[in-house]
Formats: sequence, structure tokens, C-alpha cells
Amino acid sequence: MRMQYPAPSPTEIEAAVRVLYEEACFYRWFPIATESYEAFAASDPIGVAELRGIAERMLTSAAQARSRARRL
Repeated sequence: MRMQYPAPSPTEIEAAVRVLYEEACFYRWFPIATESYEAFAASDPIGVAELRGIAERMLTSAAQARSRARRL
């Protein structure tokens, strides 16, 4: 039986997305530097959706790891 884990909240996802964005800027993952996350979000909704998906998967994975660690 597979355990269900609570989905991260929108606030948690948004916080994680901003961290990912900052790291992406630092490592120059984007071809064009943007002045802020807000400018990036306004100019690239698909990019934001992709970052949100990555952040959500990371947060869910972290919740699963915490749950497994508690059971050990």
C-alpha cells in the first residue's frame, strides 16, 4: 500500500520557486537575466509553471523522506 503525503501548500511552493529562481540567476541558467522574479513571472509563465512543478516535486520528496526517517 502506497502512503499518501500532503501536498505542499501554495505558500511553500512559492517560497521554493523563489529560491530556485535565485539559484538559476546565480548560475546563469536563464539565457537573459531578468531584474526580478516578478519580471520573470510576467514574461515567462511557462518557465514559472516549470519551476513550480520542480519545487512541488522537491517539497513532496522531502516530506516523503521525513516520513521514512521517522519510521526508522
